[in-house]
Amino acid sequence: MRRISGLSFALIVFTFIICIQAYSVFGQSSDVVGTWNNGSVGAISYQNQVTGSIKPGRGSVFSYRFHPNGKFEYIGYMEVTMYNCTNTLFNNLTGKYSVEGSTITLTPNKDFWKSTNTCAKSGNKEQTKPPVKRTMEYTIRDDEYGRKQLCVDEGKGESCYRKEEN
Repeated sequence: MRRISGLSFALIVFTFIICIQAYSVFGQSSDVVGTWNNGSVGAISYQNQVTGSIKPGRGSVFSYRFHPNGKFEYIGYMEVTMYNCTNTLFNNLTGKYSVEGSTITLTPNKDFWKSTNTCAKSGNKEQTKPPVKRTMEYTIRDDEYGRKQLCVDEGKGESCYRKEEN
């Protein structure tokens, strides 16, 4: 039987530790990997008196995309139209994420915001805020149609996102 030298044993242990670390950074939980969406459109429509175009009075879309390599993207968009004025709010958050148990930790590297108001251009703003690390508890369950949904709670109430089908 052949003996393993101390150096060889140390290299094996070191490689094992590196593999564990690589998994914790890159091998994220497969149940959250994918694109998850939540959105709505208002039931009351608004007709522009000048152009005649009709559009919903309000609408929103929120989306998380978790990549298997540990990166994430978040997009949030809301739009409200009232009295011929449209206000929008857009947020784009990107960075890295990790999953431990039932907790997702987001470590953003970019937090971009943009707001617009068609009736008051002075209210149009763009800014990149300092990124803030966030944690959220999550569960994955089926919705009323049997489709997967990711439900997250940052301590302010639960929000659920349906998984985008490929």
